[in-house]
Amino acid sequence: MKNKMLKLLFVCFLVGLNNEILAQQEHVFKGTFEDCKKQAAKENKMILVDLYFEGCMPCKEMDDKVFPDPEVVKVLEPNFLLYKTDVFKEEDGKKLARKYAASGFPTYVILDASGKAILIEAGFFGVRRFVPLLEKARKLKSAGTFLAFDTDMDKKYPDAYNYRFMRSGEKGDGASLTSFLQGKDLLDEVSFVSSTMVNSPEITTRIYDNLPQFLEKYGSSLLMNPVNRAAEQRIEAFGKAQQLDSFHQTLKHIRPVYNERLWSVFLPNLVRSYYNGSKNAEVYLSLASQYEIFPSWAHRSNALGEIIIDQKDNPTFLKKLKEEYATAFKTGKSDITDAYKLSLICVYLGDFQEAKSVSEALVDEKLPYQFLAIKKEDVDALRTAITNKKLTGFEAKDVKKPIGFTMD
Repeated sequence: MKNKMLKLLFVCFLVGLNNEILAQQEHVFKGTFEDCKKQAAKENKMILVDLYFEGCMPCKEMDDKVFPDPEVVKVLEPNFLLYKTDVFKEEDGKKLARKYAASGFPTYVILDASGKAILIEAGFFGVRRFVPLLEKARKLKSAGTFLAFDTDMDKKYPDAYNYRFMRSGEKGDGASLTSFLQGKDLLDEVSFVSSTMVNSPEITTRIYDNLPQFLEKYGSSLLMNPVNRAAEQRIEAFGKAQQLDSFHQTLKHIRPVYNERLWSVFLPNLVRSYYNGSKNAEVYLSLASQYEIFPSWAHRSNALGEIIIDQKDNPTFLKKLKEEYATAFKTGKSDITDAYKLSLICVYLGDFQEAKSVSEALVDEKLPYQFLAIKKEDVDALRTAITNKKLTGFEAKDVKKPIGFTMD
């Protein structure tokens, strides 16, 4: 009886899973891109182009968890045709990826029925972010707000750019693309998408300096990489010159390029870039607090590891960090990586007795070091330095806590 019940439950699970997959497939348009546009015009719907490839984990997560979700279906079904196309295997996929310079996947291109671009985004979007994205596209269309891409799918592209997506014709290289862009108006569509494949300071500067115009014409998604590169370089230079006002102005200038989630990802690196230039740890912590770049103690402690080593000759700063780590121990937020860092701070302050006391937390032969974010040999090296009361030959490690990963 028990086995029959288990079999019945398993069958029910498979039926439910199959129904979910079928429900999602019902929302996917079958046919060519041109067929999709005709159908969209007939039904007065927008087109959600999903550019993906087999083996893309975020793409699969979207298929498994987001597209079948009732909240997504509620917005998607009456307003959009979902057109999924493989960027490596299908001609339409290759051409659409080329048209919109898709480099991260999945890439979503939202179009009206005639093929005019409304919105472009890339990466995994959980339901709580994907539904607002679809709603944003609806509002933009209602307002008649479109991106500057035309509807021509067969434009003449430079060889290197064309080969990147179509794998046909002359292969070309980055130098030929850079040469092609010399003297070109980067606000022109072909020049703009070609510039996304070029890591040229001169090209990047032109985009950065005219950012509002590029945002208005092509949206934020394709601008993120060149703008982020330019911002990091500028911010580090501002750090060296101790120009905090310029740092704040830079963040204000580039903020429209990032959606909310990506801003939380990139902002800590930008603050760190200022520190890399200034080496002013006090200012770094002040900026970290001002911009709230650490959502948890784990994130903060991981960021401080390298700075502890960097500031080993700054006792005033280290004493403040010592208090912070000691508080973490008292409140139960600390772990073995924090014990290592607090021991290290004590060593740098010359307090070997306290370092020895703190490092006792690191001494446990039963600890499964192979599963921890710290190696036993690193612990042994630190304890040897504490015992010998000298740092000669000792190399501190920037140990980090494992932090759970989420794509949304």
